Amino acid sequence: VDEPAIREGLPLRKADYAAYLEWSVDVFRLATTGVTNQTQIHTHFCYSDFNEIFTAIQNLDADVITIENSKSDLKLLGALETHGYAAEIGPGLYDIHSPRVPSVEEMTARFAALQKYIPAENLWANPDCGLKTRGWPEVKESLENLVAVAVNARRQHQA
Repeated sequence: VDEPAIREGLPLRKADYAAYLEWSVDVFRLATTGVTNQTQIHTHFCYSDFNEIFTAIQNLDADVITIENSKSDLKLLGALETHGYAAEIGPGLYDIHSPRVPSVEEMTARFAALQKYIPAENLWANPDCGLKTRGWPEVKESLENLVAVAVNARRQHQA
């Protein structure tokens, strides 16, 4: 479920937050209930302040969330320290809005830094968001580097 926009749809009045967040979670869960137990529920959040909505994110009962992370320089992950999160999570390893191709070494260092907040077995390697703003050659090279990071991380984790 891409971008459920929980944070972006919050009412202006804080007094209305709880009802809106409950409704948002109910709608998400309704949309994802018709799948088998073998189906992994993924959702993605862009550029959100997770502290205000973290309980709602936990209540979504998604198996995996992916989040924008590279532009926020790990700041969004403070919510994980504060609230805890038991499901799997993929904080973006590189900013897809930049035409620069990130190196394997750069993404490996970021992946290692993420393990301060997320156990390795719950951590996914992925870009921040969609890749539609990039040209195919840079997407291909970036994703090849990202896959190398994931393969190396799996080897290390299994050792």
